Amino acid sequence: MTNLIVWLIAGAGVGLLAARIIHERSRWSLLIYISAGIVGAVLTGYLATPMFRYGGFSQGVFSILGLLVSLAGAIILLGVVYLWRRKRTVNSQSLEANWTKARDKVHVRWDRLSEEDVAQIDGKHEKFIILLQERYGYDREKAEEDLQNYLRAVV
Repeated sequence: MTNLIVWLIAGAGVGLLAARIIHERSRWSLLIYISAGIVGAVLTGYLATPMFRYGGFSQGVFSILGLLVSLAGAIILLGVVYLWRRKRTVNSQSLEANWTKARDKVHVRWDRLSEEDVAQIDGKHEKFIILLQERYGYDREKAEEDLQNYLRAVV
């Protein structure tokens, strides 16, 4: 039982560390990475016990080898989750190049932006972020995330 608790804590720690390394800051992303770390650590610890013949949590024995194998499993599962969740980032040049296409659907997504606001944006990434912050009360991170999600769908 002690090993299981240690692996849960280690898996959560590895998941949190991985989320911080790749700069995931939204609450849902942190929860996903922490959960993946825990699942990876516990599954690997449980499944690898017979393969490596170390004292696993089913035997109630703590071992450094067991912890290291569990951490490796957590890291592997986190890598899979990262690749699955990886999203392409739409940069400023892409926004400017595709502004006419993106512009048509801005009001569908953000009804608080006026025609004047859309004309001011004119494909400028920074201006878009500022107006989202002003009109919706977003912090910069939320505005950037919302804009990226929109642009990935439209551009």
